[in-house]
Amino acid sequence: MNLRFVETLREVGERGSFSAAATALHFTQPAVSRQVAQLEREVGMPLVVRSRQGVSLTAAGRLVVEHAEVIRGQLLQLETSLTELSGGSRLAVGIGGFPSAFIGMIPELVHGLRERVPEAEITLKRCGHDEALSLLRGAEIDFALVFARPELAQRLAGIEIVEMGEEPMLAMLPRTHRLALESRVNLPDLANEAWIVGAPDPTSSIIVNACLAAGFDPNVVFETDDPLATQSLVAAGLGVSLSSPWASAALREDLVLKPLAPPVPIRRVRALVVDPPGPGARILLELARELELGQLEESAN
Repeated sequence: MNLRFVETLREVGERGSFSAAATALHFTQPAVSRQVAQLEREVGMPLVVRSRQGVSLTAAGRLVVEHAEVIRGQLLQLETSLTELSGGSRLAVGIGGFPSAFIGMIPELVHGLRERVPEAEITLKRCGHDEALSLLRGAEIDFALVFARPELAQRLAGIEIVEMGEEPMLAMLPRTHRLALESRVNLPDLANEAWIVGAPDPTSSIIVNACLAAGFDPNVVFETDDPLATQSLVAAGLGVSLSSPWASAALREDLVLKPLAPPVPIRRVRALVVDPPGPGARILLELARELELGQLEESAN
Protein backbone atom coordinates (compact mmCIF):
# COMPACT_ATOMS: atom_id res chain seq x y z
CA MET A 1 0.00 0.00 0.00
CA ASN A 2 1.41 3.35 -1.08
CA LEU A 3 1.73 5.59 2.00
CA ARG A 4 1.65 8.69 -0.21
CA PHE A 5 -1.76 7.61 -1.51
CA VAL A 6 -2.91 7.07 2.08
CA GLU A 7 -1.82 10.62 2.90
CA THR A 8 -4.02 11.77 0.02
CA LEU A 9 -6.92 9.76 1.46
CA ARG A 10 -6.39 11.38 4.86
CA GLU A 11 -6.51 14.86 3.32
CA VAL A 12 -9.74 13.99 1.49
CA GLY A 13 -11.32 12.86 4.75
CA GLU A 14 -10.14 15.90 6.72
CA ARG A 15 -11.11 18.48 4.08
CA GLY A 16 -14.32 16.85 2.91
CA SER A 17 -13.72 17.08 -0.82
CA PHE A 18 -11.36 15.93 -3.57
CA SER A 19 -10.82 19.48 -4.81
CA ALA A 20 -9.84 20.84 -1.36
CA ALA A 21 -7.45 17.91 -0.86
CA ALA A 22 -5.95 18.54 -4.30
CA THR A 23 -5.35 22.20 -3.44
CA ALA A 24 -3.72 21.33 -0.11
CA LEU A 25 -1.45 18.71 -1.69
CA HIS A 26 -0.72 20.72 -4.86
CA PHE A 27 -2.20 17.95 -7.03
CA THR A 28 -4.89 18.04 -9.68
CA GLN A 29 -8.34 16.77 -8.69
CA PRO A 30 -8.14 13.84 -11.17
CA ALA A 31 -4.81 12.80 -9.61
CA VAL A 32 -6.42 12.72 -6.18
CA SER A 33 -9.33 10.67 -7.51
CA ARG A 34 -6.96 8.18 -9.17
CA GLN A 35 -4.92 7.70 -5.99
CA VAL A 36 -8.02 7.05 -3.88
CA ALA A 37 -9.42 4.70 -6.52
CA GLN A 38 -6.12 2.79 -6.59
CA LEU A 39 -6.25 2.37 -2.81
CA GLU A 40 -9.83 1.13 -3.03
CA ARG A 41 -8.78 -1.50 -5.58
CA GLU A 42 -5.92 -2.64 -3.35
CA VAL A 43 -8.15 -2.83 -0.26
CA GLY A 44 -11.10 -4.32 -2.09
CA MET A 45 -13.75 -2.09 -0.53
CA PRO A 46 -14.92 1.55 -0.63
CA LEU A 47 -12.81 3.98 1.37
CA VAL A 48 -14.86 7.14 0.79
CA VAL A 49 -18.54 7.95 0.56
CA ARG A 50 -19.93 10.89 -1.38
CA SER A 51 -22.97 12.88 -0.31
CA ARG A 52 -24.45 16.35 -0.71
CA GLN A 53 -22.45 17.42 2.33
CA GLY A 54 -19.18 16.37 0.68
CA VAL A 55 -16.84 13.40 0.92
CA SER A 56 -16.17 11.43 4.11
CA LEU A 57 -14.22 8.29 4.95
CA THR A 58 -15.91 4.96 5.40
CA ALA A 59 -15.06 2.76 8.39
CA ALA A 60 -12.51 1.00 6.18
CA GLY A 61 -11.07 4.35 5.11
CA ARG A 62 -10.63 5.50 8.70
CA LEU A 63 -8.96 2.19 9.55
CA VAL A 64 -6.52 2.49 6.66
CA VAL A 65 -5.56 6.04 7.67
CA GLU A 66 -5.14 5.12 11.35
CA HIS A 67 -2.83 2.18 10.67
CA ALA A 68 -0.88 4.02 7.99
CA GLU A 69 -0.18 6.86 10.46
CA VAL A 70 1.20 4.30 12.91
CA ILE A 71 3.45 2.79 10.21
CA ARG A 72 4.65 6.21 9.06
CA GLY A 73 5.47 7.23 12.60
CA GLN A 74 7.40 4.01 13.19
CA LEU A 75 9.41 4.49 10.00
CA LEU A 76 10.31 8.04 11.00
CA GLN A 77 11.23 6.84 14.50
CA LEU A 78 13.39 4.10 12.99
CA GLU A 79 15.18 6.64 10.80
CA THR A 80 15.82 8.91 13.81
CA SER A 81 17.02 6.03 15.99
CA LEU A 82 19.41 4.74 13.32
CA THR A 83 20.87 8.21 12.86
CA GLU A 84 21.36 8.58 16.61
CA LEU A 85 22.89 5.11 16.82
CA SER A 86 25.43 5.98 14.16
CA GLY A 87 26.39 9.12 16.07
CA GLY A 88 25.25 11.32 13.23
CA SER A 89 23.19 13.69 15.36
CA ARG A 90 22.38 14.77 18.89
CA LEU A 91 19.51 13.15 20.73
CA ALA A 92 16.34 15.02 19.75
CA VAL A 93 13.31 14.52 21.97
CA GLY A 94 9.77 15.88 21.69
CA ILE A 95 7.61 15.96 24.84
CA GLY A 96 3.88 16.60 24.93
CA GLY A 97 1.50 16.89 27.84
CA PHE A 98 -1.68 18.28 29.33
CA PRO A 99 -1.45 21.92 30.47
CA SER A 100 -0.99 21.35 34.22
CA ALA A 101 1.84 18.88 33.51
CA PHE A 102 3.96 21.90 32.62
CA ILE A 103 3.75 23.18 36.20
CA GLY A 104 5.74 20.35 37.77
CA MET A 105 6.02 17.05 35.95
CA ILE A 106 7.42 18.09 32.58
CA PRO A 107 9.95 20.61 33.99
CA GLU A 108 11.20 17.81 36.27
CA LEU A 109 11.51 15.46 33.26
CA VAL A 110 13.39 18.10 31.28
CA HIS A 111 15.75 18.65 34.22
CA GLY A 112 16.41 14.91 34.51
CA LEU A 113 16.98 14.55 30.79
CA ARG A 114 19.41 17.47 30.77
CA GLU A 115 21.40 15.81 33.55
CA ARG A 116 21.67 12.53 31.63
CA VAL A 117 22.08 13.95 28.13
CA PRO A 118 23.27 17.57 28.38
CA GLU A 119 23.33 18.02 24.60
CA ALA A 120 19.78 16.74 24.03
CA GLU A 121 17.59 18.91 21.81
CA ILE A 122 14.18 19.20 23.51
CA THR A 123 10.92 20.47 22.06
CA LEU A 124 7.69 20.84 24.06
CA LYS A 125 4.06 20.72 23.00
CA ARG A 126 0.90 21.30 25.04
CA CYS A 127 -1.68 18.80 23.88
CA GLY A 128 -4.72 16.86 24.96
CA HIS A 129 -5.20 13.11 24.76
CA ASP A 130 -6.29 12.82 21.13
CA GLU A 131 -3.83 15.41 19.83
CA ALA A 132 -1.03 13.57 21.66
CA LEU A 133 -1.88 10.39 19.76
CA SER A 134 -1.77 12.20 16.44
CA LEU A 135 1.57 13.85 17.28
CA LEU A 136 3.10 10.54 18.40
CA ARG A 137 1.93 8.69 15.29
CA GLY A 138 3.29 11.46 13.12
CA ALA A 139 6.66 11.30 14.93
CA GLU A 140 6.29 14.96 15.95
CA ILE A 141 6.79 14.05 19.61
CA ASP A 142 8.36 11.02 21.30
CA PHE A 143 6.64 11.03 24.67
CA ALA A 144 3.35 12.35 25.99
CA LEU A 145 1.73 12.65 29.40
CA VAL A 146 -2.05 12.37 29.32
CA PHE A 147 -4.71 11.71 31.91
CA ALA A 148 -8.02 9.89 32.00
CA ARG A 149 -10.57 8.56 34.45
CA PRO A 150 -9.41 5.31 36.11
CA GLU A 151 -12.32 3.30 34.70
CA LEU A 152 -11.35 4.09 31.11
CA ALA A 153 -9.17 1.28 29.77
CA GLN A 154 -7.71 1.63 26.30
CA ARG A 155 -5.72 -0.23 23.69
CA LEU A 156 -4.23 1.93 20.98
CA ALA A 157 -2.71 0.64 17.74
CA GLY A 158 1.04 1.21 17.65
CA ILE A 159 1.06 3.02 21.01
CA GLU A 160 2.44 1.76 24.31
CA ILE A 161 0.50 2.95 27.36
CA VAL A 162 2.45 3.12 30.61
CA GLU A 163 0.41 3.74 33.75
CA MET A 164 2.19 6.36 35.84
CA GLY A 165 -0.11 6.37 38.85
CA GLU A 166 -3.32 7.86 40.17
CA GLU A 167 -3.73 11.36 41.58
CA PRO A 168 -6.49 12.32 44.06
CA MET A 169 -8.17 15.53 42.99
CA LEU A 170 -8.28 18.47 45.42
CA ALA A 171 -10.82 21.27 45.83
CA MET A 172 -9.44 24.65 44.71
CA LEU A 173 -11.08 27.46 46.67
CA PRO A 174 -10.45 31.15 47.38
CA ARG A 175 -8.76 31.58 50.75
CA THR A 176 -11.84 33.54 51.87
CA HIS A 177 -14.27 30.74 50.93
CA ARG A 178 -16.63 29.48 53.64
CA LEU A 179 -15.02 25.99 53.42
CA ALA A 180 -11.40 27.15 53.19
CA LEU A 181 -10.65 26.29 56.84
CA GLU A 182 -12.14 22.79 56.71
CA SER A 183 -9.72 19.85 56.87
CA ARG A 184 -11.72 18.07 54.16
CA VAL A 185 -14.39 19.23 51.74
CA ASN A 186 -17.47 17.22 50.84
CA LEU A 187 -18.00 17.63 47.12
CA PRO A 188 -21.83 17.85 47.47
CA ASP A 189 -21.29 20.93 49.66
CA LEU A 190 -20.11 22.69 46.50
CA ALA A 191 -23.23 21.81 44.50
CA ASN A 192 -24.53 25.39 44.50
CA GLU A 193 -21.22 26.94 43.50
CA ALA A 194 -20.24 28.20 40.06
CA TRP A 195 -17.53 26.02 38.50
CA ILE A 196 -14.40 26.52 36.42
CA VAL A 197 -13.69 23.31 34.48
CA GLY A 198 -11.36 22.06 31.77
CA ALA A 199 -12.28 22.16 28.10
CA PRO A 200 -14.69 19.33 27.12
CA ASP A 201 -12.91 16.03 26.51
CA PRO A 202 -14.79 12.71 26.77
CA THR A 203 -11.55 10.94 27.66
CA SER A 204 -10.59 13.13 30.59
CA SER A 205 -13.54 15.25 31.77
CA ILE A 206 -12.65 14.63 35.41
CA ILE A 207 -14.38 17.57 37.11
CA VAL A 208 -17.81 17.29 35.49
CA ASN A 209 -17.92 13.53 36.01
CA ALA A 210 -16.89 13.90 39.65
CA CYS A 211 -19.72 16.37 40.25
CA LEU A 212 -22.25 14.14 38.51
CA ALA A 213 -21.10 11.19 40.63
CA ALA A 214 -21.59 13.34 43.72
CA GLY A 215 -25.21 13.89 42.75
CA PHE A 216 -25.28 17.29 41.06
CA ASP A 217 -24.82 18.84 37.64
CA PRO A 218 -22.22 21.60 38.02
CA ASN A 219 -23.06 25.16 37.02
CA VAL A 220 -20.14 25.66 34.61
CA VAL A 221 -19.40 29.34 34.08
CA PHE A 222 -16.08 28.99 32.28
CA GLU A 223 -14.01 26.32 30.55
CA THR A 224 -10.24 26.51 30.24
CA ASP A 225 -7.27 24.16 30.13
CA ASP A 226 -4.91 26.90 31.32
CA PRO A 227 -4.07 26.17 34.99
CA LEU A 228 -2.96 29.74 35.67
CA ALA A 229 -6.19 31.11 34.20
CA THR A 230 -8.15 28.70 36.42
CA GLN A 231 -6.30 29.97 39.50
CA SER A 232 -6.92 33.61 38.58
CA LEU A 233 -10.62 33.05 38.00
CA VAL A 234 -11.10 31.09 41.22
CA ALA A 235 -9.18 33.76 43.17
CA ALA A 236 -11.45 36.42 41.64
CA GLY A 237 -14.47 34.61 43.04
CA LEU A 238 -15.89 33.56 39.68
CA GLY A 239 -16.16 29.94 40.79
CA VAL A 240 -14.45 26.92 42.33
CA SER A 241 -12.60 24.05 40.70
CA LEU A 242 -10.78 20.77 41.25
CA SER A 243 -7.06 20.43 40.76
CA SER A 244 -4.19 17.99 40.74
CA PRO A 245 -1.76 18.01 43.71
CA TRP A 246 0.87 19.32 41.28
CA ALA A 247 -0.83 22.73 41.38
CA SER A 248 0.59 23.25 44.87
CA ALA A 249 4.00 23.87 43.26
CA ALA A 250 2.72 27.17 41.83
CA LEU A 251 -0.35 27.99 43.92
CA ARG A 252 -1.39 31.60 44.42
CA GLU A 253 -1.31 32.87 48.00
CA ASP A 254 -5.00 33.77 47.88
CA LEU A 255 -6.05 30.18 47.09
CA VAL A 256 -6.18 26.93 49.05
CA LEU A 257 -6.17 23.29 47.94
CA LYS A 258 -8.30 21.08 50.17
CA PRO A 259 -8.55 17.27 50.25
CA LEU A 260 -11.96 15.89 49.35
CA ALA A 261 -13.96 13.53 51.54
CA PRO A 262 -14.44 10.00 50.12
CA PRO A 263 -15.24 8.99 47.50
CA VAL A 264 -12.37 11.05 46.14
CA PRO A 265 -12.31 11.59 42.35
CA ILE A 266 -9.12 10.21 40.85
CA ARG A 267 -7.35 10.92 37.61
CA ARG A 268 -5.01 8.38 36.09
CA VAL A 269 -1.79 9.73 34.62
CA ARG A 270 -0.44 7.85 31.65
CA ALA A 271 2.67 8.10 29.52
CA LEU A 272 2.23 7.37 25.82
CA VAL A 273 5.06 6.41 23.49
CA VAL A 274 5.20 4.71 20.11
CA ASP A 275 5.79 0.98 20.21
CA PRO A 276 8.71 0.28 20.15
CA PRO A 277 9.95 3.49 21.84
CA GLY A 278 13.03 5.30 20.60
CA PRO A 279 16.09 6.19 22.73
CA GLY A 280 14.71 9.50 23.99
CA ALA A 281 11.33 8.00 24.87
CA ARG A 282 12.98 5.19 26.83
CA ILE A 283 14.95 7.68 28.94
CA LEU A 284 11.84 9.76 29.58
CA LEU A 285 9.84 6.69 30.60
CA GLU A 286 12.48 5.80 33.16
CA LEU A 287 12.59 9.36 34.49
CA ALA A 288 8.78 9.56 34.65
CA ARG A 289 8.57 6.34 36.66
CA GLU A 290 11.16 7.66 39.12
CA LEU A 291 9.32 10.96 39.38
CA GLU A 292 5.90 9.38 39.98
CA LEU A 293 7.36 6.95 42.53
CA GLY A 294 8.92 9.84 44.41
CA GLN A 295 5.61 11.72 44.46
CA LEU A 296 3.74 8.68 45.75
CA GLU A 297 6.27 8.12 48.55
CA GLU A 298 6.08 11.80 49.52
CA SER A 299 2.26 11.62 49.63
CA ALA A 300 2.42 8.50 51.79
CA ASN A 301 4.63 10.26 54.32
